[in-house]
Amino acid sequence: MTTPNVTVVAVDGTDALAYVIIRPGTAQGTVTIEAAAQGMSKQAAAYVLRHVADQFDAEAEQEDGAA
Repeated sequence: MTTPNVTVVAVDGTDALAYVIIRPGTAQGTVTIEAAAQGMSKQAAAYVLRHVADQFDAEAEQEDGAA
């Protein structure tokens, strides 16, 4: 995968309850993660992230099966 040359991320977090930003890391195959939850519990944010991860897994399985 080609790493895009992006140095700025703009997020309108006015009404965001939580956010996760995943950026390429300094070494190949690594990432840096910035995350926060404000306005909802970290437990609730973790539940939502697990739900999103399950959706990503299901979509990836479908894409792999279609290839």
